[in-house]
Amino acid sequence: NKLNFDPPTNDEIDESKDRQISGLETMLGQMDIDTDDLIRLVSAIGALKKNKKDNNKQAQQEPENKVFLDKTMILGRDDVYIYRDNRTKKKGWYIRIYEARYKKHWGKSLRTTNKVLAMAEAERIYSERKGRMSVGVRPVSITAKELVKLYEQERRKELTDIPHQGITQSSFNTLCLHIKYWERYMSEVGHTNTNLEDIPTELGLTFGQWIKAQKKTTFLSKNGHSHTRNNYTINHTIAAVKKMYRDYAKQMKYITDNEIPMFKYLKVDREQKPKRDLITKDEFTKISEWIQYKWCNETGITKKEKIKRRVYGLVLTIAHYTGMRPKEMISLTWGDIDINRSDSKADQKINRVISIRSENSKTGRSREIIAPIAPQIERLKKHYRNFGFEPSLRAEDYVFPKMTFTSINNNEPTSRVAWEHRIKDVMKGAERDGYFESNGRNITLYSARHHYITEALYRGVDMYDVALNCGTSITYIEQTYSHVTTLMRSKELTKGLGAHRVKNTESTQKA
Repeated sequence: NKLNFDPPTNDEIDESKDRQISGLETMLGQMDIDTDDLIRLVSAIGALKKNKKDNNKQAQQEPENKVFLDKTMILGRDDVYIYRDNRTKKKGWYIRIYEARYKKHWGKSLRTTNKVLAMAEAERIYSERKGRMSVGVRPVSITAKELVKLYEQERRKELTDIPHQGITQSSFNTLCLHIKYWERYMSEVGHTNTNLEDIPTELGLTFGQWIKAQKKTTFLSKNGHSHTRNNYTINHTIAAVKKMYRDYAKQMKYITDNEIPMFKYLKVDREQKPKRDLITKDEFTKISEWIQYKWCNETGITKKEKIKRRVYGLVLTIAHYTGMRPKEMISLTWGDIDINRSDSKADQKINRVISIRSENSKTGRSREIIAPIAPQIERLKKHYRNFGFEPSLRAEDYVFPKMTFTSINNNEPTSRVAWEHRIKDVMKGAERDGYFESNGRNITLYSARHHYITEALYRGVDMYDVALNCGTSITYIEQTYSHVTTLMRSKELTKGLGAHRVKNTESTQKA
């Protein structure tokens, strides 16, 4: 038969409770226990359960028999004590401090088995840590090497493609190179494992001179000797390390103001000049001729290599005609190039408007460049077709893709390294064949930008227009290219100067 398990009714529940209460009263009456005795009994049971719970919790936090042996309080305080670690063979002494502000314990080995020495060292550590915590410093100390690592991790969180809205990948890589110098310097002066607060602050004063004394291997002269490091660049390194201390170590409360190293910047030349060498207008013309008639027609090269060389010849021309930064050119897409609607029909056949997007600009601000590069753009398309690739001219396609079939079809932009190899080959070959004399100059990709600015000023282009086209400030152009502006205004500066002496000379000759 099927059993019936229907839930009890309310009347049945009340009847059960009444039976339990009646039974309890009978039992208490037989044991001669009144209501007050019952309350005390229940309270005692609750206290026992609470003590058992607290003891279990304390045993979990500090297992006395397994870890903490011979616990001894220090200075009569309840937030610091020393103990012997029962898990070790030597049973050495350790200090343990409770940090109320952070609600956690901090411990450290005292490196001794002598209790008297352990107590003395514990008192010193406790006084020092409490003193630092009273001024708001973290209870945990770090070394310079750890600071560099933590700072890199923090700045990595700010990576972005748009300049001045975080930090770009190239700027981040440069920053890492800068602060690594400090890590190397700390290692050389013997403070690899020294806490930040214990590093002598005066060590920063000689940091710049130490960098200057390091051997440079990135660019060597023709005789193989390394050039001396530029003080301007060294000061950038000092500034990066100083920022690391002030914007991270101090803000994260690893150190105080008085523990930040003192730095001394190196003297720099007040006369600013272009930091990269450049070629003149005539030299550019001769090098272009060498590329067209010699380099691209060199015997022994494949058809694909010949097309790649002609493409790079157009790259070099466009760079000198636009003044774009290398990164801006590499990131250029077909959608960034357009016709200037306000130009005449004749000018529209020559000029093009190039839009530099904010994510590609060094300043983080977009701008537009007007340049006579329409013929070069058309020849560029022709070379791509000869290479076996029909440019779709989609807005998102790169103007300068990697010259392999797979990369072109995947819309991969060319790399700066590939262009750097090309510029070296061009300058070396043009000088070998007598088209160019470097005279110790190091011509790089960025040299084209300085050539563009210099030639524009020589032609008398307004400085404001040059700054606007190049995405830089008038102040920078005035300071960096002051020698150009002086030569450009030579006629105006000498107009009428010495005219009276010329007249007097003519009068004397007639007499």
